Amino acid sequence: MSFSYLMFKVVAAVVTITLHEFIKAFISSSLGDPLPKRDGRVTINPIKHIEPIGFIVMVALGFGWGKPVETASIYYKDRRKGTLITYIAPSVVNFIFGVIMILVIAIIKPAPSIVLLLEIIAMFNIRHALFNIIPVYPLDGAKVLAALRNPNNVITMVNNQTFYQMILILFILWGIVSMIIDPVYYGISFSLINLYR
Repeated sequence: MSFSYLMFKVVAAVVTITLHEFIKAFISSSLGDPLPKRDGRVTINPIKHIEPIGFIVMVALGFGWGKPVETASIYYKDRRKGTLITYIAPSVVNFIFGVIMILVIAIIKPAPSIVLLLEIIAMFNIRHALFNIIPVYPLDGAKVLAALRNPNNVITMVNNQTFYQMILILFILWGIVSMIIDPVYYGISFSLINLYR
């Protein structure tokens, strides 16, 4: 791996994680939650959003996690709806942003070095969006699933989180997660680029 390629991956990881966590903090704050603003998370400053292990995993694998944004659904007018919006929207934004990067490559056809950077940014954003819907803490899917289940089931889910996390780590190490999410990215990328060829 060349140094420039590694740097592109670092840039892509910073952009992807910062965008994801900022959107989450911004939406929760907009819904009346004071915690993201209190913690300084309603910002595009990457330092506020980067979690070292999740960042390293993202640079290595193309998906990972940021520092969890502390939210309090008690401040939402509709707790369930507010939670769903807060934790689904970041992945939707990452996904759309990734698609936009692919469209820029396909339509504008920039210089090769810029194409490589945009490809990595697109890949990381789409992978990150798909990875984060997995319902295992600290991923957003856990909050979404909890909001959709009854309280008794949520307690059981929380009590089993350590087990779920171990399974997820094994799936990551075995390459199962990549085998599931990569075809989605490559399918989208191939389709859009060929559309404008």
